[in-house]
Amino acid sequence: MISIEDYLEDIVGKAMRGKGLSLDQLSDLSNVSKDSIKQLLEGECNESIISSIAPHLDLDTASLVIAGKKSWRPEEVNLEGVSIYNTQWNDMYVNSFLVWDPSSGLAAVFDTGTNCEGLMSEVQTRNLRMESIFLTHTHGDHIADLPKLMANFPDAELYTSSKEPVDGANLINCGHQFEIGILKGTAFLTHGHSVGGLTYFIKGLNRPIAIVGDALFAGSMGGGMVSYEDALRTNRQHIFSLPDDTVVCPGHGPMTSIKEEKKMNPFYPEYKN
Repeated sequence: MISIEDYLEDIVGKAMRGKGLSLDQLSDLSNVSKDSIKQLLEGECNESIISSIAPHLDLDTASLVIAGKKSWRPEEVNLEGVSIYNTQWNDMYVNSFLVWDPSSGLAAVFDTGTNCEGLMSEVQTRNLRMESIFLTHTHGDHIADLPKLMANFPDAELYTSSKEPVDGANLINCGHQFEIGILKGTAFLTHGHSVGGLTYFIKGLNRPIAIVGDALFAGSMGGGMVSYEDALRTNRQHIFSLPDDTVVCPGHGPMTSIKEEKKMNPFYPEYKN
């Protein structure tokens, strides 16, 4: 079972950094002692303290408390035509995805993770024909095994954002459309975590899927390393606007859904009932 990527301490830390709030500033705004906030940042779940600081971080209180209690994980996803690979990168794990059209056996890979051996084995076992390799973004953990993948599938076309070029890749922009057999896909620019992060929305399986890279995690999101505001905005524009039954395939942590993220993701309080 793939572990949840972020809990209370991670979410609060990302929001503080994203909003440019120091410990002193958040303490002054919320009338909460610095020691109490430090305890939250160490993972201590205090509902009263969470209720006091959440509004100043534009976080939803109820789902943030649940993250602190570690009492939720998304429903398990089993969808024909999608496989997830979770490989270790230093002290964390990163995902890559194999997507295929069950009717034709045509397939595409999304990111490589740190070891694509399992993915390549499944391609062979299922007798799939690899046509394309798509990158959500070019951070090292997501493209670590790209040379091996390209060497093993020399006829596969490589695609990446025009804002994050890679040698030998086709450069694509927001709105780029593609096919994997009968599956239809569209790329959306969901930048903020990286300068040119892409989300790939694909229809044609029993449920639509969105391969989002580090734009969104189950109950969290990637840090706004380039722009926190852009990360929030483009997620709202291009991910939360997708159908509720869309399976979200993130760069870290388990798969989730748009419906579950609207309910459980503290970064998006406007979707809560």
